[in-house]
Amino acid sequence: MINIEQFRIGNYVLVDSKLRKICSLNNNGNEEEKLIGFEQDGDVQFESAASDRLENVKITDQLLVLLGFTFHPHFRLWQHQRPEKTYSIELDNDYFPLDFAHHPIVQHMLHLHQLQNLFFSIQGTELAFQQKHQS
Repeated sequence: MINIEQFRIGNYVLVDSKLRKICSLNNNGNEEEKLIGFEQDGDVQFESAASDRLENVKITDQLLVLLGFTFHPHFRLWQHQRPEKTYSIELDNDYFPLDFAHHPIVQHMLHLHQLQNLFFSIQGTELAFQQKHQS
């Protein structure tokens, strides 16, 4: 079961261990009635947020590379290229976002949807895959 309140359209979720993009959220009703719509094979499918088929996507080094982050071994942090007129996103070894003094601003950020939501809040654009990812 995943917490649907933490998700927004455009976030990614694992469905049967495959990465899927959320395109619809129905957050009304009880837990069994909360539905997540996701893209699959050119169609939209729906699944209960309480379903065992759905999982959060854990942040990994490989995932960060696919999202356009670069690891800087000297500073021991991950950095995403800064778009014009906004801030860069830096993550420490535990994938916690850092402020300008390199102190964690959010702890226990372990999942892709959390990183996507933070990225959107700071940079005003969606965090997108830089290359084709496997579905």
